[in-house]
Amino acid sequence: EEILKIHAKGKPIVKNANLRQVAERTPGFSGAELANTMNEAAILAARNNQKTISQNDLLISIEKVLLGPERRSHVYSKREKEITAYHEAGHALVAHVLPNTDPVHKISIISRGKAAGYTLKLPSEDKHFRTKTEFVEELAVMLGGYAAENTIFSELTTGASNDLENASGLARKMVTQYGMSDKLGPVTFGNRQELVFLGKELGEQRNYSEGTAQEIDKEVSKFISTALKTAQKIIKEKKDKLQQIAERLVETETIEKKEFEKMMAA
Repeated sequence: EEILKIHAKGKPIVKNANLRQVAERTPGFSGAELANTMNEAAILAARNNQKTISQNDLLISIEKVLLGPERRSHVYSKREKEITAYHEAGHALVAHVLPNTDPVHKISIISRGKAAGYTLKLPSEDKHFRTKTEFVEELAVMLGGYAAENTIFSELTTGASNDLENASGLARKMVTQYGMSDKLGPVTFGNRQELVFLGKELGEQRNYSEGTAQEIDKEVSKFISTALKTAQKIIKEKKDKLQQIAERLVETETIEKKEFEKMMAA
């Protein structure tokens, strides 16, 4: 919040601007990213011929820094819009129900960057350690959209491909890097080669047998299948809430944190 105040100097921001809220939505941001957020808000206000930067400008600028610019030219058919709405509603619903996930700040079916829609989930504070329980629940959240599509439409689309990729990657890290597999125990697998100064991973040198590789694959599949069952259970039990969120998204395209929590509490 204090860093944001520094970058706010000299910018015509509305008097009632809540920089605390902006700070809550930008955990882990570097100083440069926070400066970029404030600059993007100023650009957005100028484009709209505003004399001051509004709170909404500040919040939208966070999403632009995180996900890229809006793609209003990316027009969905009625069917695609409905599928996207249920997909994002699935992510948000599972995230809300599970106790160890980050709070949902916004749900949107407006295309941004490469994403057809997005559910903005952010921690309340910077985190330096993650627990196995948090990862297990995060996998369920990642598969919430996949579970929702399958439950509502009895059909799957390519829209969940990125979620599946991220979930598979996280599950594999849990097994091979974090020692979170009960069966394989506290062992790391694979020697990773990294460019230390660039922070990039070049590849992995296998230091385990083919039999162990099969066991790793089984454990990864086990984490994924367990997470999917959790997501499916929540989606089926709270199908009415899922439908309520999705219908609201089709109508308004975005749902902010306050409205979402009100819908869930009703």
